[in-house]
Amino acid sequence: MSFRDRLLENYQWLNGYKTSDLTGDLISALVLSFLLIPQSLAYALLAGLPPQVGISAAIAPAIAYSFFGSSRVLSVGPVAMTSILTVAAISQFPEEFRVVSAAMLAFMSGVFLMILGVLRGGALATFFSRPVVSAYITGAAILIIVSQLKHVFQVDMPGRKISEMLASFWDNKGNSVAIAMYFGLGTIILLWAVNKPLYNTLRRMHIRKKKAKYVGNISPLILVVAATIFSTYFAFHQKFNLAIVGEIPATLPDFAFPVAAWEHWETLILSAFIIALVGFVDSVSVGQTLAAKKRHRVDPDKELLGTGAANIAAGLTGAYPVAGSLSRSALNHATGAKSPLVGLMAALLMALAALTVMPLLENLPLAVLAGLIIYSCFSLLNFKEIWRTWCYSKADALTAIGALFAVLLLGVQYGVLVGTVLSMIFHIRLTLKPHTVEVGRFIGTEHYRDADRFDVEEFDEIKTLRIDESLYFANARFLEDTVAQLIVKYPQMKDLVLMCPAVNRIDASALESLTEINQRLKNLDINLHISEIHSHVMDRLHRSNFLEKLTGKVFMSQHEAIEALRPEPDWSQYSDHIDMH
Repeated sequence: MSFRDRLLENYQWLNGYKTSDLTGDLISALVLSFLLIPQSLAYALLAGLPPQVGISAAIAPAIAYSFFGSSRVLSVGPVAMTSILTVAAISQFPEEFRVVSAAMLAFMSGVFLMILGVLRGGALATFFSRPVVSAYITGAAILIIVSQLKHVFQVDMPGRKISEMLASFWDNKGNSVAIAMYFGLGTIILLWAVNKPLYNTLRRMHIRKKKAKYVGNISPLILVVAATIFSTYFAFHQKFNLAIVGEIPATLPDFAFPVAAWEHWETLILSAFIIALVGFVDSVSVGQTLAAKKRHRVDPDKELLGTGAANIAAGLTGAYPVAGSLSRSALNHATGAKSPLVGLMAALLMALAALTVMPLLENLPLAVLAGLIIYSCFSLLNFKEIWRTWCYSKADALTAIGALFAVLLLGVQYGVLVGTVLSMIFHIRLTLKPHTVEVGRFIGTEHYRDADRFDVEEFDEIKTLRIDESLYFANARFLEDTVAQLIVKYPQMKDLVLMCPAVNRIDASALESLTEINQRLKNLDINLHISEIHSHVMDRLHRSNFLEKLTGKVFMSQHEAIEALRPEPDWSQYSDHIDMH
């Protein structure tokens, strides 16, 4: 399929699209913008950028995604994860270079994603294990919550690592501003009250779930407006030095290529690549989860193009890296969004808000935005997932815990790297010693099972070794050692069958080991046979000379192998009992 055809597939939703669907999408876009207005300001604060940068991240990227993405409900724009990764990357630069640095990050992330999309690199979405991603998000959420304490209590908290931030918070806690604390903690408490007790009360009053959730969805905007009015009326900024958002220009983002020295670009390349991967994995995970509920399909390859286009648009409009938002996408799903037009219309509404509403929010306390961020991060904490993983697989859990502590102790950028490296180490460690068992036959059947677990029929001269792993350079030597142990264990063995139902690949190193095993057995007058090997693996073996050297045969099934190799029954011992007439 050509690149053009892949893009045209994104517009299949136009088939059967009705006027009523357009009305529903417009309502969804309106509700979405109510949530997007406070989030764009809050996440800009989290990224260490001016509020107008967050607004820009909610406009052009959403428009670009609506043309290139494959999800009908995914809301692409500013999110907590890319915000915390952005501030970690740009904090090394002087403040006057941070806006352009954020735009450079977005542009490079978009280019990386677009290249991967053209190369059909959507499989990267499965590269990170679920426990690692869950632990990474949990660690990042903790880091975000701690980082926002400086705005809730209005104290100086230098540092990017959690230990540095907590130490500076403890040292400066005496300088906190009480009114900021009231705004920040009050925001968290009110959001909890609206989304928990009030929601439950509305449900008990037989108000539909969908309508009851609307209250929670628009509550952040109501809080922002109320806090701004309250702060302006009582002049808290002038009287108590309460930190506020400040002037927000009533302008739309300009299109401009981020210009900087090459050394500046080089410094940000690794961060841009990490942000691209994390944002893409997060977006695909959200998109696929919601699409499955409506029996739609999200194509990871197309999502690379969609999120890539969104980030390039962000870079060209002075914004910062964007990704799919879980809360906003879930809102789209709940409000019945039918098409990507929701994102496009929400972006246009945000553009209108940028010219009219946003400038009125200059007296909004930063503590309120910090409270919004902290409350949204509570839903990202997933310690239950780590515990479930620990109960099921200690290796996976240790990998996840390693990623979690890497985020907390080293920073968010290193969490992904540590989690990925640990995953690879544990995977290689597990496959270094592939699971192998000796199998026998259930008497009177064609079923073969583990001889150590079940009462099965075995033959002294025929032994079967089942291999439950693909064979490659890291475990090839282990197979040689296992066969050597069988030779010593069964001196009467004349035939060895390698049962390979789980072997999906045999690389060149493993092929050399099989050749060596075959020769070693041949010297001992033992035949080597293979059973239940996959056709695509056989195709590769045919391209080598291994099958020509094989002393035994290749059997379609294990039962066929045993029937062909087992000795004929000796009926002579029963001849005295046979009555001949």
